Amino acid sequence: MRIWLSSLLFLLSATCFVAAQPPAGTPADPPGKLVIRPGGKGIEFPQPGDPSPSLPATSPGSDEKAGFIVIRPGGKGVLFTTTQTTEPKQPTINPPVAAHGILNVPPPGPQPVAAKGEKPLFDYWFAVGVEGQRVGYVNWAAKEIDKNDKSFAIGVRYLNLTVSRFGSLVTQWGEESTVESSTGEVLITSMRQGLGKDQALALTGTVEGKTLKIKGDGAAAGASDTPWPGGVVGLVREPKLFKELKLKAGESFEYPSYIPTVNRVVKTTLTFEAEESKALWEKMPAQKLLRFTTKPEPIGKVKLPASTTWVDAETFEPLMMEIDFPALGGRLTFLRTTKEAATAAVMKPVEVFNVQSIRLDREIPGIHGKGSVVYKVSIPRDDEPASVFATDSRQVVKNLDEKSRTFELHVSASHGPDKNAAAQPAAGKEFLGSSFFINWDNDAVKAHAAKAIAGLPATATAWDKAVAVERWVKANMKAFEFSQAMATADSVAKTLSGDCTEYAMLSAAMCRAVGVPSRTALGVVYAPGQGGKPFLAYHMWFEVYAGDQWVPLDATLGMGGVGPGHVKITDNSWHEEKSFAPLLPVLRALTARPAFEVQKVNP
Repeated sequence: MRIWLSSLLFLLSATCFVAAQPPAGTPADPPGKLVIRPGGKGIEFPQPGDPSPSLPATSPGSDEKAGFIVIRPGGKGVLFTTTQTTEPKQPTINPPVAAHGILNVPPPGPQPVAAKGEKPLFDYWFAVGVEGQRVGYVNWAAKEIDKNDKSFAIGVRYLNLTVSRFGSLVTQWGEESTVESSTGEVLITSMRQGLGKDQALALTGTVEGKTLKIKGDGAAAGASDTPWPGGVVGLVREPKLFKELKLKAGESFEYPSYIPTVNRVVKTTLTFEAEESKALWEKMPAQKLLRFTTKPEPIGKVKLPASTTWVDAETFEPLMMEIDFPALGGRLTFLRTTKEAATAAVMKPVEVFNVQSIRLDREIPGIHGKGSVVYKVSIPRDDEPASVFATDSRQVVKNLDEKSRTFELHVSASHGPDKNAAAQPAAGKEFLGSSFFINWDNDAVKAHAAKAIAGLPATATAWDKAVAVERWVKANMKAFEFSQAMATADSVAKTLSGDCTEYAMLSAAMCRAVGVPSRTALGVVYAPGQGGKPFLAYHMWFEVYAGDQWVPLDATLGMGGVGPGHVKITDNSWHEEKSFAPLLPVLRALTARPAFEVQKVNP
């Protein structure tokens, strides 16, 4: 079962950026329509005569309310969807529960009894932990409804995690849902992901033949469609596979599954491994369980790790899932429990910086002013180690030993276009366009950009303008605060706050606003540490096309370039991108568990 998969990709936003929980607030339910209620409350069907909502509609003359998926009657069974950009209302947070086993939670109770007119399929609550330390919860629920002589099944999976970064609590949330036919065919998908303060990425997709037609609100409009093969397994059918397939030990079943956070359909292999007896909760006897593994195919060069699921041998209900997850420091566990225990406050959140950084063997004083550094890099968990980190005019792999999976990484400083370097291919239109994340075509970003270059002469070059932007963002952004995940440039332009991703997104957008092609760069950056052993911490900066070449800048430092302490993994224009797919190379690097040693430092 791939419950972890969307969670894992969703958690990429915690590698070099973390999200605050936007203000809660769920609109009232429109009467007479099927409503998927967010926030782990499942699916409800308000009846005619129910109180009408008091909040305004999403557009003049419309009675659709943001935040819900609404099924409309129609001759072709057309399904109408809406989305919202604020976080769903949260369940009440309860006091910590008494200790019960590895995640300090009790076993789950019976499934809820159906109310009159309802057909609940399941309502699962999971406590989520890393190496036994709780970090949050997942609610996975589904209901079946009848509408105009047609049956639909709706599944919703909601994830809420609380972690710590530099001692500050941050909460991340995400939600996905599917509407499925009575035969298990996926008709609609929906995803919402918290990005920044009062902001979320909200997309819905309607299956039309062999294509998933993606729609978004506001800046997310025009999201890219994605191919849709037959047989995609949705959130309702997925947990039923254990019983439905009747696999024997060693047998496997392949099926396509959709990952909304990267807008991709991947082939997934479910294998029944064995029957075993295992105790999952403290003071509870061992019970007969069936152990399955779920392995998704790679996305490009990114190998997604397999997960293990234990299901009840009699009911076939999933009880526990585990996956190796380096981004949070070890084994990620999802353990079934009660709603009260799952939503209890996280008392000791994981400090993500400690597990999302690479230790260096020694300090390099003044590294951002050095000329170059040679690192010896070991990549123990990747079949193509030399491609985990980028190769460009500033960063070169040498002396690769494929057997030991080690190589030298030569990283040079860059403080502007190199007059002696060969010209690189011209930047395409995608590096100047206004996109969902790097959206510059708005008053706020353009106003900041104009201020940044004010005073430059008419002969100012693209590099002059980019340095002016870097300097302005450095001077006007508030000191680092980790309350946002990956807010869009227009949102950052209003708050002028955030961490490295907000600095990079705003800088790239401002450069485009003044006609300078730009993109973001993801990698690691040198950070001092206690005891003389610094870190390479996951980080985002930006690059501009100036002097016929791509040149890096970092507004968090404002040094008119970068030194050899910036080690690049990937770059992206974010053109027409409404998902977290550009972050996949970071997942690859985290999973590869690289180790760095400093071999040589050149002044």
